[in-house]
Amino acid sequence: MTTPGDTADGHADWRPTAAQVRAVTIGALALLIGVLNRRLDLIVLAAPFVIAAAWAARTRPAEVPTARMTLTPSVVTEGDLVTWQADLRVPPGARDVVAVLAPTPFVVADSPAGEIAALTLGAGQRHTSSVRISTTRRARRWGLYDTGAAVLSATTVLGAFRWTPGQIRPTPLVVLPDKAGFRARTGMPHPDGVVGLNRGRARGEGSDFATLRAYGPGDRLSRINWQRSTRSGELQVSATHADLDTHITIIVDAFHDIGLADGIGSASSSLDTSVRAATALAEHYLRAGERVGLLILGSKGALPLRPRAGRAQVRRIQDNLARIRPGTLVITDDEATATAMAQVRPGAVVLILTPAISRAALAQAMRLGQRGTTVVVIDTLPPSTRQPLALTERDLDALAPMRTRRDLAITRTAWRLRMLERDGEIHRLVRSGVPVVPWVRHGSLDEVLRQLQRRARAPRAARR
Repeated sequence: MTTPGDTADGHADWRPTAAQVRAVTIGALALLIGVLNRRLDLIVLAAPFVIAAAWAARTRPAEVPTARMTLTPSVVTEGDLVTWQADLRVPPGARDVVAVLAPTPFVVADSPAGEIAALTLGAGQRHTSSVRISTTRRARRWGLYDTGAAVLSATTVLGAFRWTPGQIRPTPLVVLPDKAGFRARTGMPHPDGVVGLNRGRARGEGSDFATLRAYGPGDRLSRINWQRSTRSGELQVSATHADLDTHITIIVDAFHDIGLADGIGSASSSLDTSVRAATALAEHYLRAGERVGLLILGSKGALPLRPRAGRAQVRRIQDNLARIRPGTLVITDDEATATAMAQVRPGAVVLILTPAISRAALAQAMRLGQRGTTVVVIDTLPPSTRQPLALTERDLDALAPMRTRRDLAITRTAWRLRMLERDGEIHRLVRSGVPVVPWVRHGSLDEVLRQLQRRARAPRAARR
């Protein structure tokens, strides 16, 4: 996919450079003084300057270049390369073409030289030529960015004249979150759909063998077990467990972004972990035939996605996650959380990805668990921030900007108290029956899902 950028046309003209102005000024003054004072030495010294300036003016291009900038592709995944290129039509007389790209957070070149794209043309070109200059950059973090802003410039022979059309406007770039590896060997509890890969407790159409029984009305001929039928003297069919799916709602807590965010392959903040984990969970369970929906708390512009199945849902979830801007809602945490939680369908399995800093998210998770919804809270707080005494000055500065050592001590003490409160809130949540597990990629949910499956099969007391 190619995104067209700006087209630089002939609005800017060739302007003399400082070198040309100096050559003309020094040559003219030295020649004038030499002629007036009859100084042959000054005339000889002025001659090279006058000749060079005259030759540069004589070979000045009659036309200006035209350029078209593109950014390829416009949608990438974290860690992928983006190519910025400019296609130019350069008239005779131009020699050097240079483009300097403006820096963009988390869309950086692999080396400092990658911010500059340059090309030297032949000095003897007699016709307008088409040239291309390009440079690559790497997208290091998910999100929406404006990148590709550049200053384009071309100079003539001897650097006497320069063409600069002005700053090229940036191009929108969408960086999708990476799929952090995730595998689960345990199915979801109480599946309720009609298709999927989970084994249902009831008999029905499926792939897992259940038992053999006598043939009855409505049974398919392909289900007849001819070997058993021959021995028993009557038709026998193979019964199977029904293949059911589960409605999964992934909730991402974007009220806070805790920790350092240096891009993929480096330090990850709590929101980085949540976004990448949500992508991995969605891809895994959609591939397993489940229906997956998405809710985002605390971010303006991120719309809820209703549960759907299919591979296209992964892309919808990635696009929505890339639009997260933490803490951009103007309403309170409680109002935003209550509004989002009201969209959770009864009987769904809810996976809440949160650093457990927002009390509203934890309180709503407890309410969902108390009304019978299966809830799993996945802790995404970076391990480096859980030990306040081990935090570096850079870690603390990411939590709250500091100016003095006194600010450093206050921030460390405040964060230590908040961690103690957080431990108490998580303990109360676990005691209420809502499991809390840390995100460790592969196998993060296996044990807790086994426990939830055993709980779903256990008999329950009912009021009559």
